[in-house]
Amino acid sequence: MSRMTRLFGILVLGLTLMAVPCFAEESVTPAAPTGDSDPASAPAAPADQDPAALIAPPEESPEGIEAVPAVPAPVAPPALKPITITFSGEVASVAASETPPMITIQDRYGVKKEISVPEDAKITAGTASKALADLKAGDKVTVEYTYDVATGKRTAQTIGVGEAAAAAPASS
Repeated sequence: MSRMTRLFGILVLGLTLMAVPCFAEESVTPAAPTGDSDPASAPAAPADQDPAALIAPPEESPEGIEAVPAVPAPVAPPALKPITITFSGEVASVAASETPPMITIQDRYGVKKEISVPEDAKITAGTASKALADLKAGDKVTVEYTYDVATGKRTAQTIGVGEAAAAAPASS
């Protein structure tokens, strides 16, 4: 069968399908001629009636049909509050000279978190206090920080330095 014959067959099939009525239940009957073909003789709307009222839906709902309830106004989402997280790992880098000072911690799975360290953050090694500049890469630490959900910023509250501090379970 040649290509042209196949294309012709597809075209004929398509035209045949288009001729089949899709809605067999519905039939259109032409309006009976009234004898008056003059559009000026058609009945007009009363002069005191608004033409828009002719196409507007009725004011009351028909019997058996309930009215659609009004859509409530959208409710504003609750304010996002910071959450407190504890994270353990090794110090990857310390940037004490930056504003704000930052520390990068890497956990045992390779996850790195950059945390800002404000002046009032408590840095301890056992019972002794330390400064941020005393920390170096490779130190094991446990950081308790707040995570601001709205801005995505992490701010250290306490930093525990040493083996005992890093032994605490890591959570993110």
